[in-house]
Amino acid sequence: MSNTLVGRTLYVHKLRYDRSPVFRWQARVLEQTPEHLLLAGRFGAPRRDLGYVVLERGDLFLEWYYFDRWYNIFQVYSAQGAPKGWYCNIGLPPEQADGDLYYVDLALDVFVHPNGRYLVLDEDEFATLKAHALRPEDAARAEAALAELCALVESGRLPTRPFDPAEAASAPLPPPPASQPAGG
Repeated sequence: MSNTLVGRTLYVHKLRYDRSPVFRWQARVLEQTPEHLLLAGRFGAPRRDLGYVVLERGDLFLEWYYFDRWYNIFQVYSAQGAPKGWYCNIGLPPEQADGDLYYVDLALDVFVHPNGRYLVLDEDEFATLKAHALRPEDAARAEAALAELCALVESGRLPTRPFDPAEAASAPLPPPPASQPAGG
C-alpha cells in the first residue's frame, strides 16, 4: 500500500453496532502502513470532565487505527502538549470507504493515565450490547481485544508519539458548536 493518504484530511465516522452514526470528526493522516493509519485530530466539543480526565477544546488526539485489531488507541495531549493519557476503544477493525474511515464501537473502553494506571470503562453498556445485539463471535472477539489491550497497557507497550507543535497546529479543529460564539 502506498502512502497515498499521508498529509490528507479525512473524516472518521464512529458507528453503533447496527452501523448507525454516532458522530464524526476530521483528522489529518500522519502515517499509513498496510497494518494501520495514524491520524491527528483535535477535540472540538466544549470542556468535558469525564471524572478520570478532562477533555478540552483543542486537545490533540493521535489516533491509531489497526486494520487487523478489534481496538483503536488515542494518545491524548492538551493543546499545550501536556500528556493526558490514552483513550482506547474496543470495536470492529476500521474500514476505509469514499476517502473516509469508519469504525464500529462496541462500548468497552480503556483509559490509561500517563503513569500507566488504567480503568476499564462501560462494562455495563457492553453487557447490554452483548445480551441484546452482538453476535456471539463478535462478543468473543471484543473480549479478547480487551484482554490484548490490557496486556499491552500492563507491559508498557502502548503506541506513543511525542507531542509535536507542528502536527498539533496542522490537525483540524472543528468549528465551535452553534450555541457558542466563535472564539469562545
